[in-house]
Amino acid sequence: MLPFEHTWLPFIYLYSLGGILFSIGIWIIFRAKSIDLKRSHHRRWLFILFFGFVWYFSIHGLVNLAALDVIRPFYILVGLFIEFIIFIVVVKLMKSHGTGEV
Repeated sequence: MLPFEHTWLPFIYLYSLGGILFSIGIWIIFRAKSIDLKRSHHRRWLFILFFGFVWYFSIHGLVNLAALDVIRPFYILVGLFIEFIIFIVVVKLMKSHGTGEV
């Protein structure tokens, strides 16, 4: 078994520091009034940014688990497929609730 500092510590560091920097960037965008959530393409890109962060976080976490033999590699595909289905459902719900194009 690989030690914690070679497996999960880089993961925690990457996504905690990355999450902080990502949040600061989003905060700056809102603070500078560079985003108008009344515009559909601004909502779409904000959604894409958040989904992208979660998507890569999930891929990295699942690959780490598979590398440590916690899960079988097949479950990486299953997990990403489930996440993709959730993405499609959210997009459909946003469109049906009149929030415009996602």
